[in-house]
Amino acid sequence: MSRQKEKRFFFVVNPRSGNYRERAIREQLAEFLSAEGVSGEVHYFVDGETLRQSLGRAIDEGFKSFVVVGGDGIVALVASHLKDKGVQMGIVPTGTSNMLAQLLGIPLSSRKALGALSSSTRTKTIDALAIGRRLFFMNVSVGLSSYSIQELRTEEKSLFKRAAYVLAVLRSMRKAVTRTFYLEIDGKRRQVEAAELFVDNAGALGTPRYRLSDARLDDGKLEVCLVHKGTPAEFISAMLDVFVRKNKRAIHWIGSAGQVTVDCGQPLPVQADGDFVAETPVTVEVVPAAATFIVP
Repeated sequence: MSRQKEKRFFFVVNPRSGNYRERAIREQLAEFLSAEGVSGEVHYFVDGETLRQSLGRAIDEGFKSFVVVGGDGIVALVASHLKDKGVQMGIVPTGTSNMLAQLLGIPLSSRKALGALSSSTRTKTIDALAIGRRLFFMNVSVGLSSYSIQELRTEEKSLFKRAAYVLAVLRSMRKAVTRTFYLEIDGKRRQVEAAELFVDNAGALGTPRYRLSDARLDDGKLEVCLVHKGTPAEFISAMLDVFVRKNKRAIHWIGSAGQVTVDCGQPLPVQADGDFVAETPVTVEVVPAAATFIVP
């Protein structure tokens, strides 16, 4: 009888992720890697350069399965380094929202997610949004959300979880004003007035049931939407669009595209997958079939 091929995983662990529990994760990883037919290595994230070097070495050593223990931000960072390497990724969600894991049907329990890694033979290939060489999977935005990310405090994120984002939004409301944006969508120029402009790849916010747009992770295009007015009433209406309404009233669809450039005539912060990543002007491009994930 032939011996079953050993499953080999390279883990990237972000100990600063919002719901990371050090003792539990260390014990679960040790248990997972000691199981029959499984081997691997664990890298604890310190900084981007060290991560790049470790992933490069792992590729050279023949690793084909890479697992991120963390949230959406570190998943996107690892995927950026692994693009076009012919590998697959797994997720053990320990972030604050873990939106990508939810969309892929990955259990939010770290133990169950590890169990799915060892037992599953299924994968799903999805698109990404690219800003330069960096990949992102959820959305890119400019306006109140990006100012809120700047106001987000690490200690509040660890203590209050998702409620920390609400506090950050409240602190940022004074900056929520309507501005003139200059867009170039697949080469066609357009001028719009908006307090919030976002480029969406996933279509959901917070959980899969709350719809932000008609975007899908594997449709090969991005969706451009906006909120016109920078008033509390308008943003409350936008939240109702996401959490309650099927027919949007405050969130307006601009178009679908493969690439969009956003400018405002002044540098404004840009957030992607919950992290501050750039300032305007910024070009966002969809990358079809950018990453393949192990799914239950």
